[in-house]
Amino acid sequence: MSDHSRNGSSSEAASRRTVLGGVAAVAVGGLTGLGALLASSEPAAAVDGDPAAFEAGDAPTVTSNDGRVESVYLSPAVEVSWTDFSEGVERVTLTLAAGSDAGVDEVYRETLTATDPEATPGDVASVGGHDGEGSDGPSSDSPPDFDAVDGGLTAAFERADATARGDAVTSEALSATELSGGETATTTLDVVFRADVAGGGDEATVVHTATVDLTVENPAGDASAGGSVDVEAV
Repeated sequence: MSDHSRNGSSSEAASRRTVLGGVAAVAVGGLTGLGALLASSEPAAAVDGDPAAFEAGDAPTVTSNDGRVESVYLSPAVEVSWTDFSEGVERVTLTLAAGSDAGVDEVYRETLTATDPEATPGDVASVGGHDGEGSDGPSSDSPPDFDAVDGGLTAAFERADATARGDAVTSEALSATELSGGETATTTLDVVFRADVAGGGDEATVVHTATVDLTVENPAGDASAGGSVDVEAV
C-alpha cells in the first residue's frame, strides 16, 4: 500500500506555520507560552482550548471509495485567563481559525463584554467564569468576573462545519479523489485559538495552536463508504 502524504516534510510544516502566524498575528512577541504569560508582571493573558477530538480518535480516517471529505465539524471549548489588569477587563474577543497548506479560514470570531457578562453572542453556546489561577483552574457556572485583576472565563461554541466558513479549508482541499484502491492521503489541520483582552487602557493578545491529522483512505476492492468527519467537544 502506498501512502500519499500532503505534509510530510519539515519545509511544508514551516510554510503552514508561517501562514497561520500571519493570520493569527500577535502585535509583539509572536507565539508566547502560557507559563511565560502567567509569570509576567505586566498585563497579560493566556488562552487554551481543544478544537475537540475527532470521534475516530486523534488521527481520524475517512473511508471513502471516491476519496471525498464532505465536512469537518468543530465544537470548541476555550479557556481564557488574564493577569495584572488593575482596572479589570472590558472585553475579550475570541477567534478560532483552521488551516492547512492550502490556506487559513476564520471559523469563529466573537466578543464577550463586561457590560453583559452572561451574553452568548453569535456562535457562543455558553459562557462562564473560570476559578483558580491560569488555564488549569476549573470552570464555573457563574458569569465571568470581568472586574477581577486576575481572572478568566470559559466559552463553548456551537457546532460548525469548518469547510463552510471560507475558501481554504474546503471539501475540495481536504479530499483526495485521485487515490487508487488501497491508498491513503493525509492532511494536517492546524486550529488556532486567539484571545484579545482589553481593559483600562491595557491590552494583551495570545494565541494557542492545536494540530489534527485527517487521513482519507480508498479501500481496495469493491468496498464503498462515505460521510463526514465529526469533531466533538472534549
